[in-house]
Amino acid sequence: MAPSGPGTAHAWRAWRRRRPFGAGLALALGGAEILLVQRAGPGVLLSAGADVRYALPLLMCGCGVLVVLHPRGRRWYAVVGLLASLGSWVASDLGGFLVGMALGIAGGLLALGGPSGRDGATAPG
Repeated sequence: MAPSGPGTAHAWRAWRRRRPFGAGLALALGGAEILLVQRAGPGVLLSAGADVRYALPLLMCGCGVLVVLHPRGRRWYAVVGLLASLGSWVASDLGGFLVGMALGIAGGLLALGGPSGRDGATAPG
């Protein structure tokens, strides 16, 4: 079991502030919402014949995770996530009835327009 206490909470907050956590979370939740609206089972998602209806939301989820885990490449992941979100409008039930697409677009824009690690509060002097 992981230790919990004030030190752990402080470490979590410090880790989360150094990364675009909210942007990645919104992008991943948008992809997950689109998948849930389509009622895709694991057999469909893991099959070799999964079409673009399932590929775009999975790509959105992957980009959301990568935005958080690899913040140096977040702009590339944000652009790919934005394009996948916009493509979900046509490919999968109006982008998860607009909710998933809106979450994906918001997360992608937050990741794309957010401050990099070199400016803002971390800048010297």
